[in-house]
Amino acid sequence: MAKQPMPQLTPHEDETFVSQTVFLSGHAYHRCRFERCTMIVTNLPFVLSQNEVIGCNWHIEYDMLAGDPNSRSNLRRLIDAIDGAADEIGLP
Repeated sequence: MAKQPMPQLTPHEDETFVSQTVFLSGHAYHRCRFERCTMIVTNLPFVLSQNEVIGCNWHIEYDMLAGDPNSRSNLRRLIDAIDGAADEIGLP
């Protein structure tokens, strides 16, 4: 089975988001600042890299695919990041 190509992500660099609803899926955020935002995760892929996240709420709607071992590990990585285990994540 051929490997699927990585979808193109919409880039955001050095932007500030304040009190906004931010959709993560399909986007790559680098060196951005999020203050009091609602972060929406509807599925993968997305990238957060070198960002500041301050007082944000998270809404997660995530598909756990039967037989896909990456589904569970990617969800764990996301929850660990939200819990403060890391302040940057990149999920393929």
